[in-house]
Amino acid sequence: LAEEGINHECKLCNQMFDSPAKLLCHLIEHSFEGMGGTFKCPVCFTVFVQANKLQQHIFAVHGQEDKIYDCSQCPQKFFFQTELQVCF
Repeated sequence: LAEEGINHECKLCNQMFDSPAKLLCHLIEHSFEGMGGTFKCPVCFTVFVQANKLQQHIFAVHGQEDKIYDCSQCPQKFFFQTELQVCF
């Protein structure tokens, strides 16, 4: 999820975003499709009604060590399986 100002494409649905933060928020929404419109933190299980609030919470409260999904193709770790799916 590189630089601002460059188009960032969701590899799951091909939608385009103008920042990596917006793409990440979109990937969080993919993670919770069909879950009734709530977004649960995968680390502490706090529930949010907006994906961007969950995203803000994760960046403010949880660090690299809390990421639960390891990529088998590179050393990156992720909070959400959808991030892992678009890594490779």
